Amino acid sequence: MNIVFLGSGAFAIPSLHAIADSSHRIVQVLSQPDRPAGRGKKLTPTAVAQWAMDREVPLTRTDHANAPDVLNQLRDLAPACIVVIAFGQKLSPELLSIAPHGGINLHSSLLPKYRGAAPINWAVINGDAEAGVSVIEVTAVMDAGAILAEARTAVGDAETAGELHDRLARLGGPLLPRVLDALEAGIVERRPQEAALATRAPKLSRELAWVDFTADARAVSARIRGLSPWPGVQVELLDAQGQVRATAAILKCRALAGGAHDAERCGLVLADRSVACGSGSLELLTLQPAGKKPMDGAAFANGYGLAPGARLRSVVAPAEHS
Repeated sequence: MNIVFLGSGAFAIPSLHAIADSSHRIVQVLSQPDRPAGRGKKLTPTAVAQWAMDREVPLTRTDHANAPDVLNQLRDLAPACIVVIAFGQKLSPELLSIAPHGGINLHSSLLPKYRGAAPINWAVINGDAEAGVSVIEVTAVMDAGAILAEARTAVGDAETAGELHDRLARLGGPLLPRVLDALEAGIVERRPQEAALATRAPKLSRELAWVDFTADARAVSARIRGLSPWPGVQVELLDAQGQVRATAAILKCRALAGGAHDAERCGLVLADRSVACGSGSLELLTLQPAGKKPMDGAAFANGYGLAPGARLRSVVAPAEHS
């Protein structure tokens, strides 16, 4: 089948490779326009646009996929199906009707759970043991189309949202050619979503970047990892006298089993250099001091005085957003 591919983010890249290696043909890629990136704010193509340029696949950069000139361009191509992954624009019924098989989308959750912009983050924040991807039909209601395929995976106890993002992208890649094969053969199976079970995964913001050490260590770890790498949970390291020694983002951590701690001890660095939580403690695996490169927990402890009796304090206070 001839495919038009709409995407922008890096999550789409394994699927692009998989489709390109299949019997199906990507005849056109639509992506967002180049955006400023890096310290120099240099205009930079999206990951999908760069993929298309590297492989000399026809590419259109647009902020308005539903514009008449874009629709006319797609009609001339007569695609059999439109594949949408991490595109960032709502598609009109007119656009979707151009292809006989409509649009299909790879979504990074096990739908109907976590419809919305940040499903991977919320799966980690909420401490889910399992995550996955779903291939669905694109409909007028966001992320509500019938499920055509899915794949599942366990979430690691120290896995960050960024790491899970990359694993789910690879997990989802092989699904798209299989669904396209089934659509072409007329044997695709459609499983309607149970709307009553739907949950939301709203967009992240910097205001969410807090942690409460009085919570159970598993919840503390899940929150930090779910917000890594962005917006990231920043903490201040205070010495035994209460003076701030450093500010750093916790990038990776793991919950350790243990007994309960009263509120006064929560956030305190223990003898094993873990951090006391309401129940259990937090092992610090990777941190990034302000203005510095990431470093492992041992290097941070040695360089910044993360020693028993010191304390971590969330830069954004939980009470501000309770």
